[in-house]
Amino acid sequence: MKRRECIGSLALSLLAACTSQLRQFDLNDRPLTCEQANQYAYRTLQVMGFAITEFEPAASGQPGTLRGWREHYDGTQRVTVAIACSGATAGVTASEDGRFVGLLEFKRGFYMTFTSLVSQAQANAAASAAEAQRPLEQRRTQGLQVLLQPVHGLGAKLDLGLDLAAGGVLPVSVTIMNVSARRYTLAPEDIVLVRRDGTRVHALAAAAAAAQVARALRQAAGDAAPDVDAAAIKTRLESRLFSSRSVAANETVSGYLYFPLAAYVKGRVVLEDVESEESEGVMVEF
Repeated sequence: MKRRECIGSLALSLLAACTSQLRQFDLNDRPLTCEQANQYAYRTLQVMGFAITEFEPAASGQPGTLRGWREHYDGTQRVTVAIACSGATAGVTASEDGRFVGLLEFKRGFYMTFTSLVSQAQANAAASAAEAQRPLEQRRTQGLQVLLQPVHGLGAKLDLGLDLAAGGVLPVSVTIMNVSARRYTLAPEDIVLVRRDGTRVHALAAAAAAAQVARALRQAAGDAAPDVDAAAIKTRLESRLFSSRSVAANETVSGYLYFPLAAYVKGRVVLEDVESEESEGVMVEF
């Protein structure tokens, strides 16, 4: 009897020690908004090599969930990340599904990656703020910078709150930074993506993209289809639509364009220098 009690006490001691180790990698009461917590948690799983299979972003008072998997050295690893936020703080809890052995390794990796991403983002924000205070002619980066970034999979839920890929729509983030004293004009409808065979594809109108997404939501729900409001989806897509037709000196403009879902290799943006009336084509490789 004493031997059983000894073994039981040892097991409890080991469990307590392990639980204490796990808690040091908790991410509680972090000074993050809901949007930031969602972004960092999603990006952390991506950086760690997980394919994200489920994502419901957290909102104030409404918990969020991320699920993903990856092939690990000891088999397929499936994980769940819970996100909770309220006010100016958030908590993120990462766990490995159905396993206890190896959990410490995963939690440590998640913690290190998450906190590293936060630190890097804060450092970048501080550097950008400092750079913005410098006179234009003293900026480290000069000229016109064009960024096109396709947002694949469930990543669209971060900014748009919708699984656009399920509706055959690929959102593309467009950012144009004009670190110069010149002014440029452009036509958003002329921004194109290019497939591997050279085919150029123009963006969908917000109404057409919304109709595709609404139709997909109805089909996925089947007989239990909710009253999907295509007009509300259109309003949401238009609220983030890239519609700028000029970029003034020392100005940054950004937004989203919505393309048919496909594999693209690059994108092309054409801008015109207002003063010289010369066009400048910018190709962005993906």
